[in-house]
Amino acid sequence: MFVEKDSEKDVIPVYSHNPYDATRFPLLVLDVKRQVCRPYNEGFRVFHWHEEVQFVYILQGIVHFRIYDEEVDLRAGDCMFINRAALHQIMEKEDCQYHSYIIPLRMLSFFPGSIMEERNVGTVVNHPFFTHFAMREEDERCTDVLEAVRELDRIYFNKSAHADYLEYRISIQLVKVWLAFLEQFSNISEKEGEVPEEWTDGLKNMTPGCCENVQSHKRIRTLLSFVHENYGKDISLKDIAGAANISATECQRCFRTYVQCSPYKYLMRYRLDRSAVMLRNSDDTVTEIAMNVGFHSVSAYIKYFKKIYGMTPVKYRCEKR
Repeated sequence: MFVEKDSEKDVIPVYSHNPYDATRFPLLVLDVKRQVCRPYNEGFRVFHWHEEVQFVYILQGIVHFRIYDEEVDLRAGDCMFINRAALHQIMEKEDCQYHSYIIPLRMLSFFPGSIMEERNVGTVVNHPFFTHFAMREEDERCTDVLEAVRELDRIYFNKSAHADYLEYRISIQLVKVWLAFLEQFSNISEKEGEVPEEWTDGLKNMTPGCCENVQSHKRIRTLLSFVHENYGKDISLKDIAGAANISATECQRCFRTYVQCSPYKYLMRYRLDRSAVMLRNSDDTVTEIAMNVGFHSVSAYIKYFKKIYGMTPVKYRCEKR
């Protein structure tokens, strides 16, 4: 998804799709260097979320993370874990390079309904508080995880040396990273007494990266999901608020807190973003696309599109295809 910004404050979150999700090897790896992302991903440098867990390994410079309303800087050698469905943004604070591993849960669970899915993956990804965890090179407790991530990086970005059984090697190393991650929290919890004795799973009461406004986080994801699923329809503020069973006033507050814009502006922007995808990937006419994304007037669609993208839909299609 092509996303432009009206200003630095215009941070419109998007749902970041994994283009490999339906393939036989659904791991998505992004190589980001000097503000260029390869392969390009719709979540690059914008506020977004996805259904996969993510490990971001910094190779050079300083990387700035924003997860909901918390901000963290990490340096070369550090790594950030971002949980599924957590709203986040990754920006370069200075000239940097990082590798982002976006991992579908099924690659860590082995198969649906497995014990691993329930105990070792589900306890993390479904935890209501746990949104992220920063692993710094100087923290000895993170040594095993960081070494596992470095080895994953060596395997993935030196494919010629691991050509035989490459996908198998990568899959095994992904599980090693996850296991080291789980063991890290188990060790921290035992040493620091963060977990009640009655909770045998050391991951059920993790405190790093916890946020106080759990209900608000769940609420904004519900509101955004409703917009994403219904943007082509004639929906109102009342409809959006109703998706989370809240008042229109609370809905507006929630959007302004986490999205920095009104529900209406977000809806319009998302419609334009989806139309840009259609312009690039379909042969539908501009009129058909305008109608499909919820505009009742083609002239209004062209006006709004030009305001955000700096060109008409026709010119955009010609340049981007």
